[in-house]
Order: sequence, then C-alpha cells, then structure tokens
Amino acid sequence: MVATGLLDWHGVADRMSVRPAVIGRLDGLGNRSQGRPLAPGEPANLLLLDPAHRAPVDPAALASRSRNSPYAGRELPGRVVHTFLRGVPTVLDGKATR
Repeated sequence: MVATGLLDWHGVADRMSVRPAVIGRLDGLGNRSQGRPLAPGEPANLLLLDPAHRAPVDPAALASRSRNSPYAGRELPGRVVHTFLRGVPTVLDGKATR
C-alpha cells in the first residue's frame, strides 16, 4: 500500500494497529497492551520493517511448522526485522525468539 501511494506509514499503523484495537475495544485507558500510542511509560509494541528488502518466499525458512504457502517462490517486498510485545523481543533479526 505504501509503494503504490495509497497509504503512508502512518496510515498503515492506523489500519493495522489503531483501528483494530478500537474495533476490538482494546483502546481504552484500562488496556495496557494494544492500540496504545508510542510514549514514555507505555508498553512497547513495535514492528521494525525493512521495506527495501526483496526476496522470494522460502517455506522451509518460515517460523510456521507448516511448509505450504501460497507465496512460495514469489518475491515479496519488505522483511520483518524485529518485533516487541510489551517491550519483550519476539523477533530479532528476522528470527522468532521463542
């Protein structure tokens, strides 16, 4: 969506995080994990993406136990580099930590 100009990165964050949290009613002050702004004292739920990365999908390299993928062999844009859930790393350098 960003490459086509339909959304900017702020729009992606809105559609993929903020709005789903609102729809799921996870955006209230009592919720400490989803849909919260990135700010001091807030839990760090982050995804760091390398949008310039291009590579074909290799099902054997996926974290899933399943080896079938409709994207096998297709070149896709972007690569998840790191993710953090409530400040705890769940993906580092593209590999699941658990």
